[in-house]
Amino acid sequence: MEKEKYPIIAHGELYVESISKKMNFSPREWPHDYNEAKENICQDLNTIKKKIQDKEEIFLEEKVLCIRLEPKLEAKSYVPDSLMVSEDMQIIGGRKYAFIDQDGEKKNAKLYFVKTKNAGIEKLEHTLRLGTKDSVDRFRNQIQCVKKIDLLSGEEKIQGLSKEWSQGAVEIVLHPLENSVQKMVETFLQISGLTLKQVKVKTYEKGLTFISAVCDRATIMSIEKFNPLRSLHPMGTIDVEPMRTIQEVEGPKPAKKKMRSNITIGMFDGGVVEQHALLKGYVKSNEIATVSATKKSLQHGNSVCGAILYGHLGGKTSSEVLENPPVFVESFRVLPIDTQITDKRDAESIHGMYETIDQIEDTVAKRKDIKLYNLSFGPKEPILDDNISRFTYAMDRLTYDVYEGETNPLFCIAVGNDGDKGEYLSRIQTPSDMVNGLAVGAYTYNLLGEKIRADYSSIGPGREGAKTKPDLLEFGGSQERPFVVVGSGDNKVGISAGTSLATPVTTGKIGRLMAHSPSITPHLGRALLIHNAALPSGIRTNEEGFGFGEEDIDQILKCVDNKVTILYSGELPAASTVKLPIFSPGIDQSKGKVCITWTIATIVNPDITDTDAYTNNCIEDTFYPNSAIFNFTKKGKKPIKINLTKPEDAQQVKELLELGYKMSELPISGAAKKDKSESALRNKDLKWDTVIKKMKSMYATSLLNPFLTLHAIGRNGFEHESIKYFVAVTVEAKGYKGNLYDNILQTYSNLLPIEIHNINRVMVPIE
Repeated sequence: MEKEKYPIIAHGELYVESISKKMNFSPREWPHDYNEAKENICQDLNTIKKKIQDKEEIFLEEKVLCIRLEPKLEAKSYVPDSLMVSEDMQIIGGRKYAFIDQDGEKKNAKLYFVKTKNAGIEKLEHTLRLGTKDSVDRFRNQIQCVKKIDLLSGEEKIQGLSKEWSQGAVEIVLHPLENSVQKMVETFLQISGLTLKQVKVKTYEKGLTFISAVCDRATIMSIEKFNPLRSLHPMGTIDVEPMRTIQEVEGPKPAKKKMRSNITIGMFDGGVVEQHALLKGYVKSNEIATVSATKKSLQHGNSVCGAILYGHLGGKTSSEVLENPPVFVESFRVLPIDTQITDKRDAESIHGMYETIDQIEDTVAKRKDIKLYNLSFGPKEPILDDNISRFTYAMDRLTYDVYEGETNPLFCIAVGNDGDKGEYLSRIQTPSDMVNGLAVGAYTYNLLGEKIRADYSSIGPGREGAKTKPDLLEFGGSQERPFVVVGSGDNKVGISAGTSLATPVTTGKIGRLMAHSPSITPHLGRALLIHNAALPSGIRTNEEGFGFGEEDIDQILKCVDNKVTILYSGELPAASTVKLPIFSPGIDQSKGKVCITWTIATIVNPDITDTDAYTNNCIEDTFYPNSAIFNFTKKGKKPIKINLTKPEDAQQVKELLELGYKMSELPISGAAKKDKSESALRNKDLKWDTVIKKMKSMYATSLLNPFLTLHAIGRNGFEHESIKYFVAVTVEAKGYKGNLYDNILQTYSNLLPIEIHNINRVMVPIE
């Protein structure tokens, strides 16, 4: 007998409580002796002064230096801000760097970019020589962390060019020299031999300057010596995948009485044929691109649009009649892009990518009514850890930068179709590495009917701030199991495969969730899809992310008696800690094990200047399984665990306090972090990532009023900024006595089941 199903429960945020949580930091041994470190840095500064004097690089009045730290000093507490001894010295970004240590082992560490004038270099050297800050602990400690101060090498600036590369479109990134942007661009043009008409320049407020250009090896060798150059990497080409079919066949029929949804999804792609029988009335076309549409671009646009509206049309015969789609599509044609390069001075050939980004930025800013977008294209070039493309930053900035009270838009983006290229070429492509979006890969089926990653689907890891990429996999088809798409001919369908099809299926699912319930916003839908994604192994991977998307989307909004999902959403004030109750009355009386799963998704402010600290904010989560078990500690003694619900333990409390023991502020957490180093917290605990998904399975007797704490952290000057969060928590207790769902609602009167509509409620007749 099928279990009765109920709507998932919302408004968990009404029970969120602020708590005080002290942060304890242990003293550490510093890598270098202070006096030796001072002398080494003074020698470094003299070397830099000689390079400036000898004009070994092309310098402006403001110079960019690198302060390289020793390994394992990534935490924000090690940012070398005390070394900024002059008004003209300022940290303007950071990244990772690699070196070979004395044992021949490759090590990674953090470097910071500093802009300064000659006077700043002199003042830092004088400060060290005269010892005027020797008594300042913070200054001493930061000096002891420095491995070297130097300039960025040419090999570190030029990234991603193969030995065979001779000429092509590149993206050049210049440091944020706010007071010298015009002079910086003018100097760049002089040394490169390019004119302003032959490049496309975009400078973001207080950010980097991006330049699109076509260069050959000789030009790059000249640019390499430009001191404000941060990075140069291949632009990559945008090309829509052709349909993998020769002949289209008759498709199913559209609904007899056509109705259109008032849930609108924006689609940036190659345009659509509005009069196609399966699209007519369900899509509005907006022509934005300056290049005319092509058969291939329209074919791709039709396929993507059809996947948003209907999903995979496999198994639908020509005699079947489809239901009205739960969403409406606004198509913004930004493809094709003219990427044909004939000469490095050919201005028209290099502007396409940046013009497309301009068009997307302009459209999203104007269309405040659309909050969910699909991007099934991007440059065919794997991401690089030490570089963030303008495309990625633009998408993250558009997601984050909204007026107070506005709903943040969500971009669902295909990860790319180069997963079978091997080595670094198989890695996800921009802008799917954005931290505020949903990156979608593709799965298909093996001969046993089991879901597997499609070999073409690009793989992770993502970048710092979104290390788990793709976020999830959706059906994208394969040669053996193709995806049936809306064709180009009227009422025709064809076959294809790709992440460009898996992505709109996912976008359409979020739209369907929104159509079913006004409680679901795009980013809450993002959290729910990840929360319900499943992996056979239960472990997130670089290939499959958080797992395979749920096929029956309607089930995401449902609970059963003893498997209940609660939603929480809100803003976490800067530097605060809150307690999120995991609603489970009487859970300790259950039989067997209880499984608790939680997913946290956030929207954060991106920092384009620091690839290693791209997310300015994050939430640290901690799980507390039992609200009555505390640690009592005393220096020199082993901690004593006390369960306040046990009479024999409770009697010890007074004795322990009299003996000088201290009771912990919070109960004992469920998973103590044995390795508290910044690198371990990033890699294992997903610190600084915008999505966290975890699961704990425990015997019911170990649980009593369990809860999570969420702690807001900021860096890069954003320590006072609040964070938007979206949380889904599922409690599954098969051995629960009674009905967990009912008991939760009876115990917590402010919790309410979400309102679930029939999709017809959001439909209006098509005139």
